[in-house]
Amino acid sequence: MSLAVLGLPPYCNFTSDEIGYATNNFRQSNLIGEGSQGQLYKGKLIDGSMVLVNRVRLKQKSLNRNSMQNFEMVLPNLRHRNLVSVLGHCFINCEDQSQTRSTIYIVFEHISNVSTLKDHLSDRMKREMLKWPQRMAISIGIARGIQFLHTGVTPGIYGNNLRIENILLDHSLNAKVSGYCIPLPSKKGLDRRQNEQCVPSISGSSEEKEDIYQLGVILIQIITGKLITSSRELEQLKDEMERGLLEGASSTPRLTVDPFLRGIYVQESVRTALQITINCLSKITINRPSVEDVLWNLQYSMQVQEARSSTGNSPRL
Repeated sequence: MSLAVLGLPPYCNFTSDEIGYATNNFRQSNLIGEGSQGQLYKGKLIDGSMVLVNRVRLKQKSLNRNSMQNFEMVLPNLRHRNLVSVLGHCFINCEDQSQTRSTIYIVFEHISNVSTLKDHLSDRMKREMLKWPQRMAISIGIARGIQFLHTGVTPGIYGNNLRIENILLDHSLNAKVSGYCIPLPSKKGLDRRQNEQCVPSISGSSEEKEDIYQLGVILIQIITGKLITSSRELEQLKDEMERGLLEGASSTPRLTVDPFLRGIYVQESVRTALQITINCLSKITINRPSVEDVLWNLQYSMQVQEARSSTGNSPRL
């Protein structure tokens, strides 16, 4: 996808002065939040463009030259319609008491008029606006963003700490994945695990399959309209879905689908989305689908909804 289509400027290697100007020299009022991969600041470039600046202080005293080169090759490619894209970076080495300390500033695009998927599902009026086709479009967008992280860059980026509050929706309800794992340079090579939240939480699972599990958690909230606050709630909703699917192809598990969606979805579309969501949440890691399988099923669900809705002869609930 071209930069023109994405509406992004060419990738930029910023200077430390430009970063300082953008963030008002990292004034406290510009600080948005802080996590395991550093501090996030709102900023404004010299041309007036709004950006987000992630300041990451590396723990290593010295870096592998190849890892730095690989980092600078990967970072400019983190641009996609369904990601909060990277606009540029700045790398600084500082001498501190005869030791070299490194800081990386990663500049992200700023999404105007943005809200989170969590906000939409927790606000009654916004939630009612999210009809079944919109929810499927959002789900497809999230899956495409994850697919790009897994296969669109080399090496693939996994263990992305996917959470519903990290899914942003722009004014067109286009989904953008934020807070994904940036592979940072280290002594040994690109290190994704400097962000502790990128480490899989299920023992023995690969980072790829953990991303699929977390995608399933997001999908079940999209379908049910219920925000999950505990693993117990998640298991209860999953059990309800499984029981509903066992009722037969002629019925739709009404109890598990958001009541605001009644009467506006096609049965086969919903059942397809429910089944792939359940598969994502499998406790057996190897049984979870690939992101390509998830995307295919979500797209099929959308196609069924659009095709049969247009004819008006499909069973609905």
